[in-house]
Amino acid sequence: FVYSVLPPGHEALKGTEVEAIKKFKKALGLDDVDAANMHMAIGRRLYRERLDAFQKLIFVSNLVFGDASDFILPWKHLFGITDYQIDIAMRENAKILYALELKSIGRGLDIGTLIEVRRVQLAYKLFDEVLLLTCSRSMPRSWFKKTFHLLYPY
Repeated sequence: FVYSVLPPGHEALKGTEVEAIKKFKKALGLDDVDAANMHMAIGRRLYRERLDAFQKLIFVSNLVFGDASDFILPWKHLFGITDYQIDIAMRENAKILYALELKSIGRGLDIGTLIEVRRVQLAYKLFDEVLLLTCSRSMPRSWFKKTFHLLYPY
C-alpha cells in the first residue's frame, strides 16, 4: 500500500500520503515497529531504483511516525546515508508541499488562514528560514504586505 501511495517518477507528493498511510496502518491494527519494518523493506527497493522516490519515502515515513521515526526508522544504518541527506529529503519535499498549500490559498488571506498555514508548516517540519525562501519565490509582494498588516495591525 505504501508503495502505491507514493507518486511515480518525478511527480511531486500530493499532501494526502501521510494521512492515507496512517489510516491504513490503523485499519490493519499495525503497531509502529511492524509498520516501520515495512517502510524499510520498501526503502530497500526504492533505494536501488529511484532516488527521488526514496527521498519521498523518507519524508512521508518520518511524518507518519513523528518523533518515534528517529528510533524506528534506521535510514542511516541500513542505507549508509547521512543526517544531511535525510534533512535534504525532508526539506525539499516539505517545500514542494508547502508551495502547493500557498498556491491553494491565493489572495484569500485572513488570520484563520495564517494559523492554518503555520499549522501546515509545523506538520511538514519546515524551518522558518526555508519557509521564507519558499514564500518569497512563490507569493506576490502584496501577500507579504497583507500578512504583515494582519499580524501587526497598528
